[in-house]
Amino acid sequence: MQDQAITVERIEAYALSSAVVNGPRSSLAPMPTRNGLLIKLCDAEGGWGWGEAWCNFPPRGNLAKLLLLEDVIGPALLDSPVAAWDQGRRSLEGRLARMEIHTGEQGPFSHLLAAIDLALADLAARRRGISLARLLAERPLARVPVYASSPAPERLDSALPDLLAAGHTAVKVKIGYDWDADSSLLDRVRRIAPEVELYVDANQAWAPDIAADRLQALRDWQPRFVEEPMRADRPIEDWSTLAASSQIPLAAGENILSTQRFAHMVEARALRVVQPDVIKWGGVTGAMAVGRHAQRNGARCFLHYMGTGLGLAASVQVMAALGGDGYLELDANDNPLRTDLGDIDLTVGDGALRVSEAPGIGFVPDPGRLAALAVGSCVLTGS
Repeated sequence: MQDQAITVERIEAYALSSAVVNGPRSSLAPMPTRNGLLIKLCDAEGGWGWGEAWCNFPPRGNLAKLLLLEDVIGPALLDSPVAAWDQGRRSLEGRLARMEIHTGEQGPFSHLLAAIDLALADLAARRRGISLARLLAERPLARVPVYASSPAPERLDSALPDLLAAGHTAVKVKIGYDWDADSSLLDRVRRIAPEVELYVDANQAWAPDIAADRLQALRDWQPRFVEEPMRADRPIEDWSTLAASSQIPLAAGENILSTQRFAHMVEARALRVVQPDVIKWGGVTGAMAVGRHAQRNGARCFLHYMGTGLGLAASVQVMAALGGDGYLELDANDNPLRTDLGDIDLTVGDGALRVSEAPGIGFVPDPGRLAALAVGSCVLTGS
């Protein structure tokens, strides 16, 4: 079936928030509030699709992005036909480039355009009555490998056995605090679960020279990768030098906001694992392009994700379409926006999630839960 043009006639957006006791914590900041921003696009033929924009920080960034959508990005999309679902994001990027530069808000623009890209992909798959994974690939995976992400250090002794009992075989822990605390945490992981596949995330904590020392020391715990050992905006040469000095693969991607930067990092052998985030930059089209390029050039693709159940369902579909030997990040902390927003199967078996065959992303928010969790909303309609 050939792609049809899409004319968006109605946009609904919902800023969501839920306070939690046991939220994620990193060397950047704690997350005592789980936030989200969901976007529903409705076309002229009665079709619809859902997307999500990244909203982890700051605590009320979802409200700022809601207003940016309402005032600037939404009106640019309404009544402007998109020739095909996978051209909408790039068209808007071109039309809004000057405004993005003028406002200095590359992140919020990227997050909202990713949400629109995802919603257009969901809409296109639903039009055809097929899953998003089957829209993107002829033979998607039936199950997607996952790793349990960022259980809190203070709850590790109970959380890690529970995760293993629930079917997880891989876990990522946050480091990047003082080295004594990091070492103690890693010792505990290996004591509790000596055979678990271990990944670590420093959240950009170290200067390049310190990162080199830390990577050497980390070999004692045998992590499969180290995520963001230094700032994501360091020159590619710094990343390449660090990668060449380390036996542990370097991973990054949640803070890379262009296809070109991803490509250069892979081609310079700076990254052996790329981590695009479907809701933070690029949406479905960006993640697929980055993942395919990495696979063609000897790198692995592990999708980054920490948001609501809607974006998680979409990330499962994209990971299934990419295939290969990558994993999907699965948040291991309390988040009603992930577990209670709508029906989603989070049952892990042998370290993997089942891929839904339902149309689109296989997820629709429950209207009652959506209303209960919303802290702001807007509706835009075409002329």
